[in-house]
Amino acid sequence: MTGSTIVCQYCFSEQGCDHGTGPNPSSACACSLTGPNRCPECGCECPPWYWGLGFVGPGSIRSFFGVGGDDNPGFSAYPASKQQLVDAAREIFEGADEYMADIDWLSANLPDRTFRDQGEVLAALTSVVAWRGSDSSVLVSALPMTAIAVGTRLVVGPDQSVVLVGKDGRPLDSFGPGEHPISRESAPLAAGVSRAPAPGQKNLVISARPVFASTQKIQTPINHTGRTRSGQGVSIRGSVTYSIDSPAVFLSKMGNQLRELSVTQGGTEANRILGTVLDQALSSHELGELTGSSAILGDAVRSGAAQAGLHTWAVNFDSVAPLSASDQMTSIQEAQRRAMANMPPEMQARIAAQMAAAMSQAQASRGMSSAGPGPGAGPAAASSRAPVPSGTRPCPACHAPNPPEGKFCQTCGQPLGSKRSCSSCGKEAEPGVKFCGGCGSRLS
Repeated sequence: MTGSTIVCQYCFSEQGCDHGTGPNPSSACACSLTGPNRCPECGCECPPWYWGLGFVGPGSIRSFFGVGGDDNPGFSAYPASKQQLVDAAREIFEGADEYMADIDWLSANLPDRTFRDQGEVLAALTSVVAWRGSDSSVLVSALPMTAIAVGTRLVVGPDQSVVLVGKDGRPLDSFGPGEHPISRESAPLAAGVSRAPAPGQKNLVISARPVFASTQKIQTPINHTGRTRSGQGVSIRGSVTYSIDSPAVFLSKMGNQLRELSVTQGGTEANRILGTVLDQALSSHELGELTGSSAILGDAVRSGAAQAGLHTWAVNFDSVAPLSASDQMTSIQEAQRRAMANMPPEMQARIAAQMAAAMSQAQASRGMSSAGPGPGAGPAAASSRAPVPSGTRPCPACHAPNPPEGKFCQTCGQPLGSKRSCSSCGKEAEPGVKFCGGCGSRLS
């Protein structure tokens, strides 16, 4: 399945869906509807009505029903009663004592009736969608499903908010604390990108993933550097206490990156977002305007947070001061880190390898320059050295000038050797010189 609507690969091809004849042979087939198993016109196999449904439960039970793995079809002997499903799961996990509690979970949560297909089982196990997580270190949690059955009750806790996120990562409908029955009317944006129901089809789904966000207060440090209107470097140190006011806006500011966030990761994202407004405030003022009062920077942080779907509870600035040398280095490293964080992983790896190679080459160059050129150094290396004053003898090791009568270098202590004659033209050359000054021949 692919495309902006859930259709088969054939229907999504450049040809469209070939129904054979008619005024519009490229119109969408039944693959774009919720209900039929096959398109009556072209014969394309349609996704089942429960495509994308999942439930929050033990991993073994999810695997038993084929949730989360395209290569695992799961239990398929439908229609099946609750007892048949429980017995089948117990038979599969026979001898694995660690899964007995999971079997008990299935027995306690599955209604006592007969199920016609996998979708009815999944809808029954997901009659209530809620985030029961008690881990205070988690800020955003995406539940393991990409569709919600119509009629499901979405339960949002008093310190939570929820946004339904489409398959393209775009935030859609939002819900605050309370209990919300899911329907095409209560979630109009998600319904608009979901498959339309076929005539007479009763089992419907909304194609979206519920993403829960904690509205707890989070305090994160502010460590930011920037430049004023005149270009002076400034270091800002402090903290901000915030909470997520609109998860839809916050996810949009993150570039629709649908992923779970810890409190620490959320603080990093908040700093990245607020860094932009701090830069704008700095570039519009001078340091003297900012150090006397934090109102300018505080207002910038509150405004930027509101635009990112965050509510600001407190902003404190411990220091707004000129940028020190160490701060400048930290600023460069932080800018590089932020730039790399927005790159694809393969590009990050390539740049990291290039930086490591450049560092190794620089270290090797420093080692060569401190030890002097090796035995194979050519004319280019010799020409880059400082000229030896006339009337002196260059050291063959470090090339420092020495008196003509000296036998050992006054700089490195190496023997100075004696003059050599060119085998081609007979002209004498000072020790350490590799090429004849008369004819250019290499000296032996």
